[in-house]
Amino acid sequence: MKTLLRTILLLAVIGVAGCGDKKSRDFFAASGISIGDPVMVKAGNYRIPIDFETEIVHSGQWIDTVQAEIDGSDIQVTAIFTHANRESRYPGYIEVTGARAGVYTLQYRDPDGNLHLIESVTLP
Repeated sequence: MKTLLRTILLLAVIGVAGCGDKKSRDFFAASGISIGDPVMVKAGNYRIPIDFETEIVHSGQWIDTVQAEIDGSDIQVTAIFTHANRESRYPGYIEVTGARAGVYTLQYRDPDGNLHLIESVTLP
């Protein structure tokens, strides 16, 4: 009984420890972050379809959420992965709020703060 309880506790700790894991750019395939055409939801609010292809496929890991921030003419995104056995909250796009129409540089932000160019994006 003690062994079963220890095993359950160990699995729970591993599951919780894997939640909210931000990944470095090296985690993704060379051109593994791609975007679609932005759509204006309402003035200043946009949805940009974005897809992430990992370098190594791992069935026990999926995107939980993607954070997006505007910094001047840059849109910086960070993918947050989870290992927990729960439903992903990632809808397949990023929400950009408080933006003006124009050209932005989309960048991936590593957990350590380094930025990596993805591509330019034009908000209509």
